[in-house]
Amino acid sequence: MTLTLHSVADTLLGLLFPDRCASCGRGGSLFCAACRAQLRAYPPGSPTVIHAADQAFPLDGAAVAFIFEGPLRDAMHCFKYKAIRRMAQPLAELLNAYLDQYPLPADAIIPVPLHRKRLRERGFNQSELLAHRLSRQSGLPVLTEGLVRGRHTQQQAHLDMQGRQENVRDAFVWRGKTAPPDRVLILDDVLTTGATIGACAQTLRAAGSREVRALALGRSRPE
Repeated sequence: MTLTLHSVADTLLGLLFPDRCASCGRGGSLFCAACRAQLRAYPPGSPTVIHAADQAFPLDGAAVAFIFEGPLRDAMHCFKYKAIRRMAQPLAELLNAYLDQYPLPADAIIPVPLHRKRLRERGFNQSELLAHRLSRQSGLPVLTEGLVRGRHTQQQAHLDMQGRQENVRDAFVWRGKTAPPDRVLILDDVLTTGATIGACAQTLRAAGSREVRALALGRSRPE
């Protein structure tokens, strides 16, 4: 089923079963205004940009919109694990609002790809859905072909920092017909150690990108 057909199916389900907030359960929307208002910026009160000097990865910067907790965690779990694809819309609105306030220079958005085995298991790539919704709002084009996860990897959640880096080392390849854009914005739903987006950045730079930045919706607050 194509992305468009999935969107139609989700819309029909929304008509049959009225939306309720993924966090508080209030009727009327998938992610209500009251729960959105509870989201905390990462870090509180200011944008976070993890500069390349602070990371062992070839990134010009990695921005995180919110602390991954409470209502945002509820909404992401509903989106990612309960397969409520329409949740991509309110989450993308949050990302677009962040970019309006803290612009990141980019020629295109590239979502972190899933391996075809994981894609079959889950049925969709949450980062790709977010990228498409964000594209409609921001005007930035999305490239979903070219950057490929060439080998299946373990789930990063079960690994420590070193394990995560080894797990995704050389996991991504560029198979585009042309080189990637000069300025790329890698999009992921949640950033943890940065190992995955770092591996993506290495591949994009090797393929010809001059500037590579990353944007994630959430990250757990550091101690």
